[in-house]
Amino acid sequence: MKKISALLERSKFYVGLLLMFGMAYIFTNYLDGDIGVVVWSFLILAPLISILLSWRACRQITAELSAPAYLAKGRHFNAALVLRTEGRLPVPFVRCCVRTSLNFMQDDSRPVQSAMTAEEPLEIPQGITAKYAGCGEIAVQELAVYDYLGWFRFLVKQLPDSVKISVIPEIPSLTNASVILHTVSNIVLTQDDEEEESAAAFSAQSMPGYIHRDYVPGDSLKRINWKMSAKRQKLMVRMDEAAATVRPALILDLQPEDSETALKHRELVMEGALGFLILLVRQGIPCTVRFASGQVWKSLILESEDDVRNAAVEIAAADFVNDGNRIDMSTVHEKAGAYMIYTAHPDEALAVQAAALKDSGYLCAVCPEDSGIDALSAFDALWTLSEDFSMHSLKK
Repeated sequence: MKKISALLERSKFYVGLLLMFGMAYIFTNYLDGDIGVVVWSFLILAPLISILLSWRACRQITAELSAPAYLAKGRHFNAALVLRTEGRLPVPFVRCCVRTSLNFMQDDSRPVQSAMTAEEPLEIPQGITAKYAGCGEIAVQELAVYDYLGWFRFLVKQLPDSVKISVIPEIPSLTNASVILHTVSNIVLTQDDEEEESAAAFSAQSMPGYIHRDYVPGDSLKRINWKMSAKRQKLMVRMDEAAATVRPALILDLQPEDSETALKHRELVMEGALGFLILLVRQGIPCTVRFASGQVWKSLILESEDDVRNAAVEIAAADFVNDGNRIDMSTVHEKAGAYMIYTAHPDEALAVQAAALKDSGYLCAVCPEDSGIDALSAFDALWTLSEDFSMHSLKK
């Protein structure tokens, strides 16, 4: 349909042009030669003047595109395209077309056409709704000046830079997540106990043991010495770092997506991971979340609900372009105890890379329920995540 419409528009132009030249020919040769000369002059000079003025106006236009850097999912906002001209003459017709990535939905995606003057800039608002979480962008796809006769088009070559907008994911409440939460908690607490016993044995031989102080609201529950607290009838907290804290690692295996379905799956995994992270910190279990952005793996330590909310903002700004690895291999050298891989693409390539983590601790995968997960059968546990953020176990 678009090709047919474009062909009809071109046909109108050529038919009108032929009719005008035909009229000039008839006047010159059959009716009145003087009027014919005037008509011919108009047909030649008018387009030349229109072309010259429009070409000059095109070179004098500058454009600026602005939009919020961060916003919540589902929010409606206006991106402003502001056009200015350095010329003194009015600009004939300016036509612009703004396009967005799949994260957003435009109120009206049709091109906008308007005239403008040098006295004041032309502002063209673009109503947009943030549809999916993640980093997206808004860009001017086309900016052109049409001459006064509407015959010719001149493209403005200096288009404004695209604007990146980070849509912050929501942190949902998970259902049926008690089993995986209990499993991870037991693994972490067991390893913490083992480390504490090892540290205590080492301290008895070569150095003093832990230094303690009274518990203060806000202290991590993992640092409470329960045996000493029971003897003294009050909560006592370890002060030194004799043993490294075991932090379960959550790895986001996400990628740039080029379809709305894939983008929806990525958002589901992203928000499901944040929902589980906030369950961990509510249990007093510090953890780490790792994700790729700009070919670099980033690691965030989370110890409170505010940390999780801040992590949601940082994840929203990530482009998820990795360094060639689907998981952060440096995690192998840290005391995580449990590795939870949240992925939107559970395939054989991920299984091969994740094999390096299997000997280091508990290995679990979580993916959308309608994606195949058979390739990850070697994992210790497999979970699926539904659209209503309900978790279902395929292998515990």
